[in-house]
Amino acid sequence: MFKMMKSSVAILCVIGFTLIVSCLSANSADFPKRSIRLVVTAGPGGGEDVEIRGLAPFLEKHLGVNLMIENQAGAGGKIAFEKFQKTEPDGYTLLTHSFPKGIVLEYMGKVNFRTRDFVPITIWSRSYQILVVHADSWKTFDEFVKAAKARTLSGGLSGRGSLTHLAGLVAVDELGIKVNWVPYDSAVESTAALAGKHLDFTVCLPTSGASLIAAGRLRGLIVFGGAKDPFFPNIPIPKDLGYNMQSLDTLRGLSAPPNTPASIVKVVEDAVTKAVKEPGFIEFAKNRKMIIAPMSSKEYVKATIEAYPQVEKYQEMLRQ
Repeated sequence: MFKMMKSSVAILCVIGFTLIVSCLSANSADFPKRSIRLVVTAGPGGGEDVEIRGLAPFLEKHLGVNLMIENQAGAGGKIAFEKFQKTEPDGYTLLTHSFPKGIVLEYMGKVNFRTRDFVPITIWSRSYQILVVHADSWKTFDEFVKAAKARTLSGGLSGRGSLTHLAGLVAVDELGIKVNWVPYDSAVESTAALAGKHLDFTVCLPTSGASLIAAGRLRGLIVFGGAKDPFFPNIPIPKDLGYNMQSLDTLRGLSAPPNTPASIVKVVEDAVTKAVKEPGFIEFAKNRKMIIAPMSSKEYVKATIEAYPQVEKYQEMLRQ
């Protein structure tokens, strides 16, 4: 009798598991059937927001459903990340953010999420950080450094826990200077403050400062990258000037909640891959001075694994 009961329970467990897998497969095959919510970990008007809104029409075309973009700013993205950790893994709520911002936040202090738990879908762009000053001030990075060693400069900091934050800290440490950091919610605000001469400099993504640089109001002095920015080839990188400022590149893309089925991830990944090849999106990227650099889900997973030890090197600096 006991053996028969054990056998029955085992059969029921197998049947139950099979039904669950079948349901997941069926749901995945039908995905998507309704609108998808895209959560942005920053406020309206910033780089994260503008990029996903520029991609959205082309992504909707290839997904066949509407996208609802929801900004969840606050605490540098921490609030959005923590909510996302508990989101239903059905593919109908996805996260768009600047990577590896979440990992930076993890090393800054206690958080209730783990970036490595999220399911990477794809990356569509890559950016480097740039140090910009008002066009009426210093003309070269060497002039800037000389002034920074003579007095404490005021620097704009857009986004606590952002890659901009980290790039600024690394630069200050390398140069051995002191900076009075002024926090802003976005690069839009920090570059506007710099244009109004309320700051001595700011660090931002080239896409955030491009229009003011083109207008002749701001000047880029150095790009914190291992390679030249193709849209700003005349701005030097650290190794050109004899510095060793190693800043992480900023990647932008989509992630799914923990435990999202691979088949759902594949649907979205394929749609993004097609969307970034649309002539309209390529023109949008060109106008924004945005580098299109597609990365597959597998490559994104690898980038996530590699980012943890890279960010960990700056843990003490971030916590200070």
